[in-house]
Amino acid sequence: MTTRLYYDDPGLLAFEAVVVACEHEAGAWRVALDRSAFYPTSGGQAHDLGVLRAGDTVVPVQDVSADDTQVWHAVTAPLQIGDVVHGAVDGPRRRDARQQHSGQHILSASFDLIEARTQSVHLGEEVCTLDLHREVSAAECRHAEDHANTIVWDDRPVAIRYAEAADLASESRLRRPTTRTGPIRLIDIGGHDLSACGGTHVHRTGEVGSILVRGVERVRGGSRVTFVCGRKALESYRELRLVTDEAARSLSIGPALLARSIEKLRDDLKAEQRSRRLLADRLTAFEVAALDAQFTTVGETAVLVAHLGDADAGALRDAASTLTTVPGRLVTLLGGPAPHALAVARSADLVDIDAASLVREICAAHGGKGGGRADLAQAGGVGVSLDQLTAITTRTAR
Repeated sequence: MTTRLYYDDPGLLAFEAVVVACEHEAGAWRVALDRSAFYPTSGGQAHDLGVLRAGDTVVPVQDVSADDTQVWHAVTAPLQIGDVVHGAVDGPRRRDARQQHSGQHILSASFDLIEARTQSVHLGEEVCTLDLHREVSAAECRHAEDHANTIVWDDRPVAIRYAEAADLASESRLRRPTTRTGPIRLIDIGGHDLSACGGTHVHRTGEVGSILVRGVERVRGGSRVTFVCGRKALESYRELRLVTDEAARSLSIGPALLARSIEKLRDDLKAEQRSRRLLADRLTAFEVAALDAQFTTVGETAVLVAHLGDADAGALRDAASTLTTVPGRLVTLLGGPAPHALAVARSADLVDIDAASLVREICAAHGGKGGGRADLAQAGGVGVSLDQLTAITTRTAR
């Protein structure tokens, strides 16, 4: 059985051990040691990285897992059973894991104070998340964040202790009951939180540095809180500062005016879009008036095939509908650049012509998707040319 050195000393980064097993599995090697400071993936916390040295042989540890008795180290080359190895855990990665995990305990306990219970946790490579059992408001989230950082800045002791599972039934401070049996490892954050946990934690809350809530969203009737701690909180602030500074410079304003300026730009854009739509509608109306004189007669049907370069799908629909208010007309219109928007309409008296069937025929031959009614149908993404559309429309009118 592997003695897990990180249980009692989560800051331990270097150790000596003996290889007790070496296996080749799924094209890779894994070794077990009699003792290890490497943390295996567990409880939402990612595994450690580092190296094992046996004499002149140095093998990277790429993954760490555990079963009921052993901690297994995934390595790039085999090690001999009985070899004495020196393990070195990646320090920055371990420090980050300790900051995030302890920060999570602190933040969860602070949410508990406003009766928002943590249901699940994910400690990711980039960000961490808490899933709470109920929705929390922005004000509640800010309150929990402030309280959690007060605990951090108080620099309270973080103690590791053990207790029998049976003795914990009456422990009122335990944040979540445990279903495990036998000896239970407890993380006690002085006067704030007591939790059963096998992860690596800081010695004092001040080592967490700070806790930053980056966002909250509704998930399955509760809330998902995204947060970062320590070094990640600093990096998050730098990233935000870089983006806001660049945006402010591009607008020649101070960062404090950024939100107001973006709101004004959005309002200006909406006004421009409304103005453009009005102008486009007016242009389409003029084009429709001009097109009214361009019908050709095919048999007993007046046929019009045209391209309105500035018309969108809505303008095409309106134009086709207007042009077919006169009896005996069949209209096919293309809009915009290729692939085009397409509108097909016929007058109410031309019951033998099905606009929807005609649209399906055009799309089958020239791409695009659409549909509609017998008197009016539309499509988008159509690659037909004006000459090809004229031929199809003329054939239909006959």
